[in-house]
Amino acid sequence: MRFALSIAFVVALGSVGAQGQGHPDFSGTWSMDLTRSEAAAQGAAIGPVTVTIRQAPEELRIDTTRNGKTESVRYLPASANAKSSDEPLGSFRWDGSKLRTSLVTDINKQAITLEEVRSLDAAGREMTVELTLVVEHGYQSGGTGVLRSQNSPNSTKGINVFVKAP
Repeated sequence: MRFALSIAFVVALGSVGAQGQGHPDFSGTWSMDLTRSEAAAQGAAIGPVTVTIRQAPEELRIDTTRNGKTESVRYLPASANAKSSDEPLGSFRWDGSKLRTSLVTDINKQAITLEEVRSLDAAGREMTVELTLVVEHGYQSGGTGVLRSQNSPNSTKGINVFVKAP
């Protein structure tokens, strides 16, 4: 009986530890690999792009610096009741080991939705970001949310690769 209880205790401890390790840590400073990123091949040449991520269970902050200008976005869990604030506010959720972020904002006074899916390589030194940018026109076109974004003629997709700074 004691042996069975000991085994149950060890199994319970192991499963608690496994749950705590379920999400990778994207925290750190990342530099875009311009030779392997689609954003670098679009139109005019872009300079270095650096992303700094601060990850906590209930908040994610991403600072993106390009051409000497830094943009900061705060993300809350998709299940949170986010309140409007003075800073850009998006949402995040986990899809297995992938981190999905969504931000509704504007570019040149045009409403857009930016969805990004981040994943890490096995060593945690390389981050791949799959992005979908949708220009919103105020009408529905073939579905809602992500489905509309993926099928909409007013969207673009790309993949960018970042390397973690030492």
